[in-house]
Amino acid sequence: MSRGARTSTAVLDAAGDSDLDGVVRVAAAVTGLACATVNLFDGELQRQLGAHGFTGGASPLDGSLCATLLRGGAAVAAVDDLSGLPEFAGNPWVDGRLARIRAYAGAALVLDGQVVGSLCVFDDRPHPFRPDETARLTDLADVLVSLLLRRRQADEMAELAAASEQARREAEAAHAELATSNAFTGALLEALPVGIVAADAAGRVNLFNRVSRAWHGLDADPDVAMRDVAGAFRLATTTGRELEAEEIPLFRVLADGRLTDVPIAIAGSDGRLRLVECSGEPVHADDGTLLGAVVAMADVTERRALEEELRTAALHDPLTGLPNRSLLIDRLSALLLGSGRSAEPFSVLYCDLDDFKPVNDLAGHAAGDIVLRKAARRLRSAIRPGDTVARIGGDEFVLLCPGLHDEASADEVAARVTASFAEPFVLTDGSRFEVGISVGAVLSTPADTPQSALARADEAMYRVKAERRVPR
Repeated sequence: MSRGARTSTAVLDAAGDSDLDGVVRVAAAVTGLACATVNLFDGELQRQLGAHGFTGGASPLDGSLCATLLRGGAAVAAVDDLSGLPEFAGNPWVDGRLARIRAYAGAALVLDGQVVGSLCVFDDRPHPFRPDETARLTDLADVLVSLLLRRRQADEMAELAAASEQARREAEAAHAELATSNAFTGALLEALPVGIVAADAAGRVNLFNRVSRAWHGLDADPDVAMRDVAGAFRLATTTGRELEAEEIPLFRVLADGRLTDVPIAIAGSDGRLRLVECSGEPVHADDGTLLGAVVAMADVTERRALEEELRTAALHDPLTGLPNRSLLIDRLSALLLGSGRSAEPFSVLYCDLDDFKPVNDLAGHAAGDIVLRKAARRLRSAIRPGDTVARIGGDEFVLLCPGLHDEASADEVAARVTASFAEPFVLTDGSRFEVGISVGAVLSTPADTPQSALARADEAMYRVKAERRVPR
């Protein structure tokens, strides 16, 4: 960004413009950051208009965070944590002399081909910016440019109106353009891909944008009493319980102030839950009077589903769907911790299939996979609902049976598992394979670790297998 681009913006001074203030508040709400402002570059100064979350003022342009980040013509820039960038190590807005800003994002305001300022959001805590947040910041910067143009055009029309009738007609045209600009601002809120909801200070829900209307299935209704809002707009916890009034994000903002990434759900007409994260800000008049609250909602349903799929994939065997070794160790560790407190042992059964290798050798690995899945089902059917069956590799399985405190009970489960493999495995082509199972059962001890408990069960299994082995 060259100094030539820092043109005088006196004619664009929109301080006190309620539309500008509204855009600044929306910028803070959609990003979830504490502070937002409009910076105008005026010669050697940076002036702040429409500040939200702090008291704005003028400061030297040299050292300006936005001027530095937008250098070179960038339309938008975002930094999760400024303290990690060497170029800001001595910046007074970062090192504590003026502030300790960490998260910072700014979008350039371009007027007549020149960067005349920026719309920025910032916070004293780091914040991982998502692409959709910077995209919304750019959208709001376009709205601000439209507002600045409107202000300049209105001033020019006023000057001409004093001179001629033509000026009066042009002023009327400017008012029409102002209405168009206001319509554009409203259209932008409608176009945002996040839900925007607002309420007045009394808790009357008076604004839904297009996305909110689609999610809730109806428009905002100020006549709905606060106690009925959750039911009317189908608001629930992520587990499906209807929200209490004090849990509703809009009312939490009115009562407690700013909130960030609060998870709730919106129930669809089919009963399915849309998971959303809510960030909101209170809206105050210049004298500090609470006017209401605005909340932005981002749909995280697909992201949460993907996260759950990844967690499941990381902890389960892809062939059988059983817990894998990692999940087995977690559950075994928890049981050992509990049994250490109560001094009650539990049973660990190590299982290894007998004569499984001929299945792969004679029928192929696809047939072996079928037998392994069938074996997993037989193991699940032989144990209690609260027990664990895990596949830890190849044809080896482990059973965890909390509540089985004596050898007789453990031996009974081992016998039941062994009996479940008495019938041959029949494949779809009619081929039959006699696959048995060797089960070694041990009881946990207070001195056990997950590894030692498994090792002792493994040794017990090999003793059982050796006792069954018949010389050929």
